[in-house]
Amino acid sequence: MTWDEFATIRADVGEAKLAVRVGGSGPPVVLLHGFPQHSLMWHAIAPILAEQFTVIAPDQRGMGASTIAEGNYSKTALAGDLAKVLDTLGHSQAHIAGYDLGAGVAAAFARDYPRRVRRLAVMEFVLAGFGLEQAMAPQPGWGADSNWHFSVFAAPDVAVWLFAGRERELLEWFFWHETHAGSLAVSEAHMAAYARSLSRPGVLRAGASYYAAIFQDADDNAPLKKKPLAMPVLAVGGASHAGPMLERFWSDVASDLTTAVIPAAGHWLGDENPRATAKALADFFSQP
Repeated sequence: MTWDEFATIRADVGEAKLAVRVGGSGPPVVLLHGFPQHSLMWHAIAPILAEQFTVIAPDQRGMGASTIAEGNYSKTALAGDLAKVLDTLGHSQAHIAGYDLGAGVAAAFARDYPRRVRRLAVMEFVLAGFGLEQAMAPQPGWGADSNWHFSVFAAPDVAVWLFAGRERELLEWFFWHETHAGSLAVSEAHMAAYARSLSRPGVLRAGASYYAAIFQDADDNAPLKKKPLAMPVLAVGGASHAGPMLERFWSDVASDLTTAVIPAAGHWLGDENPRATAKALADFFSQP
């Protein structure tokens, strides 16, 4: 099946109503996007996984076609959203994959609902409480290609003041930043779709709120320092970005950790090398 053939259902999670793409058949696999993307980022990966699995790809609160929630964008709150999505769809357990900030949600879900997670995949992310806050701090020699957005987006009012009305320019920077080939990672059609979404009233502030919550996320993740995740965990990263550092990023978080480095990819795995990324996920989720 193609991405356009995935059904869209609405899940009421209390603080927001989420748009959720569902397709395929087999054991359920949840795919959680990061920022500035929404479920569209799985356009090439989801159809491949749908050959073996029931794929569930929500637009998380405030993103894509989901509604804006007031206030709470901690990864703990978003993990609670996912629990309600799975309840709505009738799944007691699922494989969970999270990308970028979505990996923070996936890890929070595994932390708070461990019996509902069969296997966990985390992609292109450092967990709050395990190094992310340090990556947010300005460093000597920072330039346009550095991670300045962490600091700016930690103050949502500043992010809105700087970028409201300039969402397209912001996205062009994002999708150039940390690429493998040094050019825009997404197609023009998808760039336009992301720009429409990010320009919707309230979405830019909501996205910034994902970053502003990182310090709360670090506090929420503190129990993992004494009791790491016990389920099998796969950490995935692009060869030109996080891939070489995965062991260091995640060895203190998960007691049963394997890694996968995606060739010919930087940060944007779903657009730079979706087939290799989908294979790594399918191989991992297919293990008994």
